[in-house]
Amino acid sequence: MTTSQPATSRAKRDGIGHPPIPSSLSALVPLLACPTCRDRKADLALRSDSLSCTHCKTRFPIYKNGQTGIPWLFKDPDAVLLEWRARFNGFVHANSSEQSRLQEALNDKHRSKAAAERISQLIHAREAQRKQVLELLGPLKLGAPRTDPNLDRAGLLHGKLPKQHGLLSYDSNILRDWSWDNGENESLLESVRRVLPGGTSFKAGRMLTLGAGACRLSYDLHRHYRPELSVAVDVNPLLIFLASRVMHGEILAFYEFPIAPLNKASFAVLRNCVVPEPLRANGSANFSFVLADAMNGPFKPGVFDTVLTPWLIDIIPQNLAECVRTVNQLLKKGGIWLNTGSLAFFHRNETWCYSEEEVLQLIAGSGFEIVAAGRTTIPYLQSPASAHGRVERAFSFSAKKTADTEAPKRSQYLPKWLLESDQPIPDLDEFVVTSADHLLKAQILAAIDGRRTIDEIALFLAKHYGLQRSEVKGAVQRILIDLYETSLIQKTDTLTELE
Repeated sequence: MTTSQPATSRAKRDGIGHPPIPSSLSALVPLLACPTCRDRKADLALRSDSLSCTHCKTRFPIYKNGQTGIPWLFKDPDAVLLEWRARFNGFVHANSSEQSRLQEALNDKHRSKAAAERISQLIHAREAQRKQVLELLGPLKLGAPRTDPNLDRAGLLHGKLPKQHGLLSYDSNILRDWSWDNGENESLLESVRRVLPGGTSFKAGRMLTLGAGACRLSYDLHRHYRPELSVAVDVNPLLIFLASRVMHGEILAFYEFPIAPLNKASFAVLRNCVVPEPLRANGSANFSFVLADAMNGPFKPGVFDTVLTPWLIDIIPQNLAECVRTVNQLLKKGGIWLNTGSLAFFHRNETWCYSEEEVLQLIAGSGFEIVAAGRTTIPYLQSPASAHGRVERAFSFSAKKTADTEAPKRSQYLPKWLLESDQPIPDLDEFVVTSADHLLKAQILAAIDGRRTIDEIALFLAKHYGLQRSEVKGAVQRILIDLYETSLIQKTDTLTELE
C-alpha cells in the first residue's frame, strides 16, 4: 500500500504549479532584450515561470533546474524546443538500436565468456545512460507530445540548429570539465590567463561567456576573478542543465564510453561529475545560465565588461566578421574580449576560412585594439580510460573595445531559399553530383531482394543506361562497399549525431 503525496509536493516534483524563480535572475533580467523583435526599447518582464516581451508579447519560458531558473531565450522558443525534442527522440532511438545490437551479440552462441561480461556491462551502461539523459532533461518534458494547433509549421525552419549540435555531441567535454581531473581545465585556464590585461589584477566586471558548453572555463574564471556577474550562454540544454546543477554542489553520475578503451573495465565507465567548490549560497546570485543562440544573444547593447568565446569562433556557421560585430555590440567601450581555442574553420566559402593573422587583422579593424595574443600547447580530451587523445595549440587573445561598429545582422543558419519556398534554388555543383549519386544508389537498393547478385544488378543497370556491364559493376561495388562501411561505423555516428 502506498501513501499519496500532498498535491503541493507532487506539483513540485513534477514541475507543475510554477515554484518561485530563484534570485539568480534578479541581476540578469535588466540586461536582457527580446531575441524575437529585437526592440531596444522593450524590456523582458519577469513572470512566475517566464519572461515576456513588453513590445511583441512573446513568452520565453524559465525552466526550474535544481537551485537555478534558466531562461529559454530563442527567437522562436517553440520551434527550438521542437528541434531539441527531435534530437532527444533521435538519441532514444539510437540508444535502443545500440542496445539491440549489443543484445544480438550477447545471444551469439560463439561468443566467449569474457565477451559476454563485456557486452552485458555495455547493455547495462547504455540503459543507464538513457535514464541519465532523461533525468537531466526533465525540465523540458521532451517526451511529451506537442499538440499546439496554432504552431506555425512553416516557421519551424527558422529554429533549425546546425547538425553538429547533437544532444551528446559534447559529452566528452562534460567529463573533461567535471570528472577526469587530468589537468586539462587548468591548462585551458592558463591559456586565458596569459593574455589577460593586468594579469592577476584583471577586473572582469559583468562577464558573458558565449558558447559556454559545460561551463568549466566560465566557472574557473568566475572563481578566480570574482566578476560582478557571470552569464553562461549555450544552445545545448543538456550541457547547461548539468553544469548548473553540478556548480551548485550536486554530484551527478554520467557514463563515459571511451573511443579507444584501455582495458576491459574501460568500455563503459561510470563517472561522477563534481565541482571543486560549489557556488556558495550567498554568491550564487551572481552566476546565471541562459539557453540561447550565442550569435543572436538576447542582451541589450553595451552591458558587459568582458566577453569570453571559448572554442567558438571557428565553429559558428556564419562569417567571423558577424561574430566580431556581435561581440563588439555586447561590450561597453573599454570592455575586453577574451578568446581561446582552435582556428579550424570549415566553410564552403574559402574567404571565411581565416588564418591567425587574418583573424587579428579583422578584429583590429572592427573597433578593437589587440592587447595580447599567442598560442599555448594544451592537452585536449585525453580521457584517463582511453588510448585516444589530442594535443592542441590553443589560440588565445584579448582585445579592448575602442569604438562601436555596425550592428550585426540577425544570424540565420539556413539560407533564404530554404526558408522561403518561393525563392529559386541555386544550381550548386554539389547538387548535380549528389543527385546522380543518389539516383544510382536508390536504383541499386531497389534491386536488392536477397537473391540478386552484384553481377545481376550490374547487368540490369548496364542495359538501363546503355553501358558495359564491367563499367557499371565497379560503381555498384563501390556504392555497396560504402553502404557496408557506413553500417560498421554507424554505432558511433548514430550515438553522437542524434539527428
